[in-house]
Amino acid sequence: VSLRAYTVRCRLNRLRRTACRLFTSEKMVKAIKKLEIEIEVGRLIVRKDRHLWKDVGERQKVLNWLLSYNPLWLRIGLETVYGELISLEDNSDVTGLAMFILNRLLWNPDIAAEYRHPTVPHLYRDGHEEALSKFTLKKLLLLVCFLDHAKMSRLIDHDPCLFCKDAEFKASKEILLAFSRDFLSGEGDLSRHLSLLGFPVSHVQTPFDEFDFAVTNLAVDLQCGVRLVRTMELLTQNWNLSKKLRIPAISRLQKMHNVDIVLQVLKSRGIQLSDEHGNPILSKDIVDRHREKTLGLLWKIAFAFQVDISLNLEELREEIHFLKHTLSIRKTMSALSCHFDAVTNKKKDKRNTGPLEQYSDSVKLLLDWVNAVCAFYNKKVENFTVSFSDGQVLCYLIHHYHPCYVPFGAICQRTTHTVECTQTGAVVLNSSSESDDSTLDTSLKALDHENISELHKELLENEKKNFHLVRSAVRDLGGIPAMIHHSDMSNTIPDEKVVITYLSFLCARLLDLRKEIRAARLIQTTWRKYKLRKDLQYKAARIIQSAVIKFLNKQRFKKEVNAALVIQKYWRRFLAQRKLLMLKREKLEVIQNKSASVIQRAFRKWHIRKRTKEKSAVVIQSWYRMNKELRKYVYIRSCVVIIQRRFRWFQAQKLYKRKKESVLTIQKYFRAYLKGKTERTSYLQKRAAAICIQAAFRKMKANNLHRRTRAACVLQSYWRMRQDKLQFLNLRKIVVKLQAHVLEQKDRTRLLRFTAAAYHHLSALRIQRTYRLHMVLNRAKKHVNWVICIQRWFRARLQQKRFIEKYRSIIKIEHEVQECLNQQNKAASVIQKAVRQFLLCKRQEKLTSRITKIQVIQTYSIKNDCKKIKVIRLSLQAVNREIQEENKLYKRTALALHYLFTSKHLSAILEALKHLEVVTRLSPVCCENMAESGAISKIFVLIRSCNRSVPCMEVIRYAVQVLLHVAKYEKTTSAVYSVENCIDTLLELLQMYREKPGDKVADKSGSIFTKTCCLLAILLKTTNQASDVRSRSKVVDCIYSLYKLTARKHKMNIERIVWKQKKTSSVGIPFLPETPIRTRIVSRLEPAWVLRRDNMDEIRNSLQAIQMLMDTLGIPY
Repeated sequence: VSLRAYTVRCRLNRLRRTACRLFTSEKMVKAIKKLEIEIEVGRLIVRKDRHLWKDVGERQKVLNWLLSYNPLWLRIGLETVYGELISLEDNSDVTGLAMFILNRLLWNPDIAAEYRHPTVPHLYRDGHEEALSKFTLKKLLLLVCFLDHAKMSRLIDHDPCLFCKDAEFKASKEILLAFSRDFLSGEGDLSRHLSLLGFPVSHVQTPFDEFDFAVTNLAVDLQCGVRLVRTMELLTQNWNLSKKLRIPAISRLQKMHNVDIVLQVLKSRGIQLSDEHGNPILSKDIVDRHREKTLGLLWKIAFAFQVDISLNLEELREEIHFLKHTLSIRKTMSALSCHFDAVTNKKKDKRNTGPLEQYSDSVKLLLDWVNAVCAFYNKKVENFTVSFSDGQVLCYLIHHYHPCYVPFGAICQRTTHTVECTQTGAVVLNSSSESDDSTLDTSLKALDHENISELHKELLENEKKNFHLVRSAVRDLGGIPAMIHHSDMSNTIPDEKVVITYLSFLCARLLDLRKEIRAARLIQTTWRKYKLRKDLQYKAARIIQSAVIKFLNKQRFKKEVNAALVIQKYWRRFLAQRKLLMLKREKLEVIQNKSASVIQRAFRKWHIRKRTKEKSAVVIQSWYRMNKELRKYVYIRSCVVIIQRRFRWFQAQKLYKRKKESVLTIQKYFRAYLKGKTERTSYLQKRAAAICIQAAFRKMKANNLHRRTRAACVLQSYWRMRQDKLQFLNLRKIVVKLQAHVLEQKDRTRLLRFTAAAYHHLSALRIQRTYRLHMVLNRAKKHVNWVICIQRWFRARLQQKRFIEKYRSIIKIEHEVQECLNQQNKAASVIQKAVRQFLLCKRQEKLTSRITKIQVIQTYSIKNDCKKIKVIRLSLQAVNREIQEENKLYKRTALALHYLFTSKHLSAILEALKHLEVVTRLSPVCCENMAESGAISKIFVLIRSCNRSVPCMEVIRYAVQVLLHVAKYEKTTSAVYSVENCIDTLLELLQMYREKPGDKVADKSGSIFTKTCCLLAILLKTTNQASDVRSRSKVVDCIYSLYKLTARKHKMNIERIVWKQKKTSSVGIPFLPETPIRTRIVSRLEPAWVLRRDNMDEIRNSLQAIQMLMDTLGIPY
């Protein structure tokens, strides 16, 4: 893997880790749990008539919505939500993202495996669709909300747009509203629901976010100030600067306001805004495209921010300390390896490093880092100009960190900085510019001027090679701009600002990649220390071993001498004993030979007898073993047969038991279903009867209560009337007695008092009776209200039960109707298939019969017209023989193109255009040749150079006709459209001939205006080209103004004709109206390769021509 690809992968991994931390934050985790609860409970649910994984149209709709996101944002969101890496070719691999969305977001293999039917493929159990819809809904909402939150928190450093520039949606809320409108059930504003759960969605992509900040021309692109403000935002991390902009910056004041924002930020940081001559840099200089001051401002910004932003000073100090420590370790190790004492040369360099007080601390640290690296190569850098002119320092910097890109052997050491050519002819070779008395002066006597120039060229070539090495290495490293060139650095004093800026980029890139290099260096140094220690131990061990070996050799020599004497003594005794044994063995051999011959003879007899017995035994044993193995085979075969029989019986029994259990289970469930059905019907009947009984009982109880209360009221009234009557009778008796006693004395007064008492008593009775009647009526009203409430509740319950029963019956009927419709559809499809096959057979039969009839007619006509055909063929052959080579189409095409390119006379160009009109009308090959030759651009140049004279109008008419023929051919339409400013040229032609269409000089095929309209309609018939032209407001306004002018002229012509007709009719002269030109809309835009010109379908009315052009572009009249 290259370092550039490795860096991209590391940045992507850092981005993934940041996204994972954001996704697993406490706030996001709480919101995710709430969202999962909402989906599981059913408060967020997908509509049942929407099948995200079945309906191809719905899947494509959701896929298009998600692909409206930037591919980098979409990849980070999917990887974070799913917690896995997506293998893509690059961050713009839309196809890979689409495949992942289709296979993992709109489909889930785990859910499919859980609900899959055990035997039938592609069939799933109940609940699969609900589980899949919940999964898709959860992942989709998490993806949208996480991407919105990540965008608002600026997860990516360069902060790209969340949505594509050509996307349908430019806000997260719009996607949520579209999804809730099309797929969710009972959900209005989904973003408000998600904000209550902890997922506020607020990102809206503005036109400023889609602004193209790329700079192609410093003077023009930086004039408006928008790109400068964006640069300061990125450098200062102050994201409120863009809010002060005035966009679009059209006027001069708006542009100056935008540039003033940048200048105020620079002044607040203490940067002097003046050029090299001391003149101040103002906003009007940038707006007026002052190139020197614009470049000066850019250098001010780069020099003020680049080093501080691109470099981390803490890391740089730590790297310098590490380099110095590594250098000291290397010197110590080299001293130990060379058997020197570990005494380092501590002589300080007393040379003056130059005036560095003018630089900032970061620039000084940058120079210290360069010197720390160059110390490994015994080189010291004093400044940022001459020290870098030969390219050696840059090569050393890259070689120290990445030796594979710049090998040390490839660095040219002989440069103009190390070899100085003096005027006296002496060549001085310096190993380094600041080494301590390490100069080797080689005086070359008799060196002439030519040798010095050749040496100088060689040194310059070496510097050029060094800079080529640096350029190739930087290209492989990536992330470093190509700011230096050997012509600007070699044999001159380089620009200090350029070198510092380039070094900051190089240092940042090398420090970014230093982790792996540092790890390798640490491993190497540790290994070298260990190896050096082992080498020292090995040397000491060798000295000790040499002394010990000498001592052991002396001891071993003494032991060897004593052992040799002992061995010689024992060896001599062994030789004497061996001679004695040999004499004894010779005597024994004679005796043993005789006895051995006797024994061998007896043994051979016994052995022959034994072999005969063994042969007979082998035959018997073979027959016996055969018999035994045969019996064994028969026994094993019978056992195998028995085992197979038992196994098959066991399998059949097991299958039978399984089928029996399944049948019993089915019967049990069916009987249970029947029993449940009967129990259900009996329960419903009993329930209805109980309800009726309860209603009758409650009615009877209410009637009894009402009767009792009424009877009680009657009894109470009678009882009170009786009590009052008794009281009245007693009172009357008393009154009679009193009257009898007092009547004698006071008859008159007694009579008055009695009447008054009687009157009061009757009044009291009336009041009591009225009060009791009122109380009885109130109680009766209360009882009636209670009864009415009970009846109303009971009737509502009955109506609710009836509604539920009707609803269930309706659902059953709908299911039955759906099943019937499905069966009817299946039957209809079968019938349609059969009918189509039958109609196809009939059509084929009719076709074959017609073909046979045509063949018969053709054979008959051929027989009759054979003589005529022969005559015509002979005449054609005679004409072809008489045709000259010059009159053939390809010759005419080549000749016409030659005149068109070379001739400057208008008459020759007109003749060439006439020939081209003929050949393009008759041959598509000529159209292709003409498109390849580049004559189309020449014709457009010719059209632009013509005026409104009659010859020029003739040339324009034929030129437009040629372009019309070429544009009608599909393969050459793009060649006409691709000509630079072709649409603008044709529009200028329409503007020129809107009042003088050229009908007087043109023939009957049409005017310049109508032909140009037809040509534009043919060029813009594709949607892409039409949309491009439609996006240009000036073109649309021009076409619309032409339409208004043409329509007004057409209306005035009609009114003039009507006025003439009225005038002639009043005079008495019959008016003969002018025969109108037959106008027709273009019916076919394809070319007709014919020999007759009157076969072309064209428009001859200017109003209809401009209307056809507006219809092609989709512009309303």
